[in-house]
Amino acid sequence: MNKFLTCIILCLTFTLSSAQEWMTNLEVAERLALAQNKMLVVVWEDTYYNGVAATVNNVEKQEVFIENMFSKPVLDSLMWEHFVPVILSEDNYSSLFEKIKNKRSAKYINTFNDDSLKIMDANGNILNLSNGDYILNLSEFIYKYSIDTSFLKSEIQNYKDDNDFYSSVYLASKYMDFAYFSSNSIRPELVDLALIYLDEASDFFKEETLDNKETLNQRLELLDIQKYILLKEPKKALRKLNKIKTSEVEKANVNLRSFLYLAAYTLLQDQVNMAIWEPKVLLWDKKKMQSLMSSQYN
Repeated sequence: MNKFLTCIILCLTFTLSSAQEWMTNLEVAERLALAQNKMLVVVWEDTYYNGVAATVNNVEKQEVFIENMFSKPVLDSLMWEHFVPVILSEDNYSSLFEKIKNKRSAKYINTFNDDSLKIMDANGNILNLSNGDYILNLSEFIYKYSIDTSFLKSEIQNYKDDNDFYSSVYLASKYMDFAYFSSNSIRPELVDLALIYLDEASDFFKEETLDNKETLNQRLELLDIQKYILLKEPKKALRKLNKIKTSEVEKANVNLRSFLYLAAYTLLQDQVNMAIWEPKVLLWDKKKMQSLMSSQYN
């Protein structure tokens, strides 16, 4: 982190003659983000041309004020290094809004509308829901949201190629897996992003003709319960899990249910019940839980 901050401060002391322009085509930018395993950083064009104030931290962790971050070529270069930067045309507002109308939370809609820098995934869904007016700390922003998305690449590509129940539910599940290995600071936002895809899968479930509907519906239910594990709310998870009778658990969902029980009891440090469920859980799932527990006090 200190090396990263030092780089910003040193670069700001020099005047660079040019910077790479931000992209203006969201669809092309999404494809580039997928190819480069990056997130997008997105801003409305009026905001871009009006300017955005920001701060960066120096090596003493003191904030240095920048009147307009878009006037500093070095900051543009940093954005390109860590994200795919995009300026959204105001002319595209209506078409973009129609895609999320009545499908997102009020906080999501507010973030979509406001002047904040938006972190989007390669499908154009917003990760960082803003908390109102504040001066952006660019050092912390880049450090938090500069994400290598290679872990998600196949599922994102499949979703782009064929947006249906299976591509949505697989991507939701993969985002949740990814969240286990992420920091406490960003995990809740990754969970919210996963739930966007899970909600889409639920909509497709109602519309599509699918085999094994009981199994798939139960899968959706278990994945929704998993959010409580990732948010470290094990008692809520157990209340939901206990409503599913053992005799009603579909064969394809046994492993996920076992993992959720183990995860809940692990968070509660219930050694007796951990011993019951641990032998029933796959090695990969144990690694996810180990990662979550290692960040328990971070």
